[in-house]
Amino acid sequence: MTVSPIKSTLAAIAIAAAATTSIAETASSEIDLTYVWTAHDGQAERLVATYDAVGDMLEAHEPGLLFYEIAISENGNQIVIREVFEDSDALAFHLSETAAKFFPPLVEFATPGPFIFRGDVPEDLKAAAYQMNMGAIFTGDWDGFSRN
Repeated sequence: MTVSPIKSTLAAIAIAAAATTSIAETASSEIDLTYVWTAHDGQAERLVATYDAVGDMLEAHEPGLLFYEIAISENGNQIVIREVFEDSDALAFHLSETAAKFFPPLVEFATPGPFIFRGDVPEDLKAAAYQMNMGAIFTGDWDGFSRN
């Protein structure tokens, strides 16, 4: 039996999530994740419907997800998602649960990326994200100003 690269990467994420749980007291900063999915030809409605289910699951089962929003591109074939996790444990849970469930079928009809992570993401979760070939980009805090 051959294990797909995505399935082996998801297994690595589960292991990383378990390891990350032990550092919960030291990792308490929020992690902001913004990402894009582009539907393959003729698959835009399927992509949006899938993310309707994802959103329902996130709201019901991920209390560490503080913020979730989704936008559909003007041409309808891309979605842009923004999620804010309370800490690296919440991100690890998301990657090992929701992402593990939805990512493998999504790549059959949509292309992921980029996935832009802002915040203190542990190295093991970074490595797992890089293995998934999702166009992962990791940044520190934003620089700029706010008029609020």
